Amino acid sequence: MKSSSKYPEAFYRVSLKAVIRNERGKVLCVQEGSEVWSLPGGGMDHGETEHEALARELKEEVAYEGNFTFRPIGLEPRYLPWRHAYLLWIVYEIDCETPPPATRGVDVLAVAYRDTAKFRDSINMAEQLVYKWTVDRSHVVTAAE
Repeated sequence: MKSSSKYPEAFYRVSLKAVIRNERGKVLCVQEGSEVWSLPGGGMDHGETEHEALARELKEEVAYEGNFTFRPIGLEPRYLPWRHAYLLWIVYEIDCETPPPATRGVDVLAVAYRDTAKFRDSINMAEQLVYKWTVDRSHVVTAAE
């Protein structure tokens, strides 16, 4: 039976992203599968709470296992044509007891605290999204991946 909905069936991947700043205001960023910088975080698994998902992703990507508090600061929905899927970033401001060192976890190539203002004119969508959520939330992301 054909659906009567005006919306196509779609796969949506929910990804929780963490904004963690050090004492100098730089933002903890990761390189996952390429040289493109992004915020640490990733897909929320079925049955996880936000805190559980963020704790798991922080352990996997930046080897952080300490206590933290979090608050959502925004949503970033995107259609990824090369995957024929939608992605929804839920972006969180994370407060750690002490900013974690830039330690590479098992799921990333590199970790560093970055001056994210430099990502404003990047040709990469992920870096422009980092700029948007850490510097200027009114920034219009124009880069295509």
